[in-house]
Amino acid sequence: MARVLASEALGDLGAALGFSALALEVARTGEAFWVGLFAALGYFTLGPLLLLSPRLDRGDPVRALLLRLLRTLPWLLFPFLPREAPLLVLSTYPLMVFTDLGVVAWDTLLVRFRRKDLVEHTGKLYAAWNTGSLLGGLLGPALLLVHPALPYLLAFGVLALSLLLLLPLARERAREAPVPRGQAAPLGRALRFVLGDRRLRPYLALSLLFAAASALATGLLGLVVLQAGTPEGLFGLFFALQDLGVSAGSYYAGRIPLKVALLGGPALVALGLLLLALPFPPFLAGGLLYGFAVGVTGVHLRAVRGWLLPEEALAGSLAALRALIYGAGALGGTLSGILGGIGVTLPLRVALASFLAFYLFALGPLHPRRLEEVEAMGKAS
Repeated sequence: MARVLASEALGDLGAALGFSALALEVARTGEAFWVGLFAALGYFTLGPLLLLSPRLDRGDPVRALLLRLLRTLPWLLFPFLPREAPLLVLSTYPLMVFTDLGVVAWDTLLVRFRRKDLVEHTGKLYAAWNTGSLLGGLLGPALLLVHPALPYLLAFGVLALSLLLLLPLARERAREAPVPRGQAAPLGRALRFVLGDRRLRPYLALSLLFAAASALATGLLGLVVLQAGTPEGLFGLFFALQDLGVSAGSYYAGRIPLKVALLGGPALVALGLLLLALPFPPFLAGGLLYGFAVGVTGVHLRAVRGWLLPEEALAGSLAALRALIYGAGALGGTLSGILGGIGVTLPLRVALASFLAFYLFALGPLHPRRLEEVEAMGKAS
């Protein structure tokens, strides 16, 4: 597991080094259309993700490693591209597609092989991803100022090291439990599994509510941070503490029972949002608590979805879930901008009400006895 965590942290570190440097380069051009398109580019990967993910259903480690290689090699080209916004943004698109496909491929392997301890492994992976992204996002723009090629060459090197760390694990998985060739399923069947499964449906609804509420809460946090009286020089401190909270919550989620996480998590999120009404510096505690609660709750929701997904069409189902949750996040982010035009804190108040709406499910899918049954079923699979 230590090798996997190190590889995942390095993978997100390398990707964040490259993408954060690209974000700065595109912003330097001053072309608002391309800056906005670059920010939204991740949502445009959902089409290829849904169409290609059924080919990952066999759980083939070699195929997963190939996707890792395809997200690594293109970084060598970026130092040589003309620094024009359209070319930089469009060249990034296939890289994002390969990155998302690689995530689905490894999610498929994790759910297929580690269902019994899915919460612990998911939480530690989330923590590794978040830590790598945080460091890469901080270092990428700074390295670009040192030398324009440095963040891209370092992104390639770090991603290559991440790939090398996974080679022994991939060989072990290939020998341990090869997946039968007949398990791949088309996109339509995967979508029907996700939307039609009665056991999964309420937890899918909760996941979509969670994604939309999280996007609502964070959409205008930059303005909220400044309004709290935060000095501009410490502007990034709030977001660093929030990310630290997410990493800690994700890492320790495996030690928290499912019913405690899903019944207590939304209340802690709400408390974190209420603390954001305080001035700076007590305001910072809200970001840390919010991040921790989001980390714990998100890991347990993901584990429940993994436990309830059928073996058939697993990769396609994971991709369909990813697309639906991305869509809910996009909707929440858009609504945040609309509500922010009425009042900067209005999105936070709506997000607070949305998280508290989890308790409307307390007599159904979030009933402690029901959660115990889901957890026992997942650990027995």
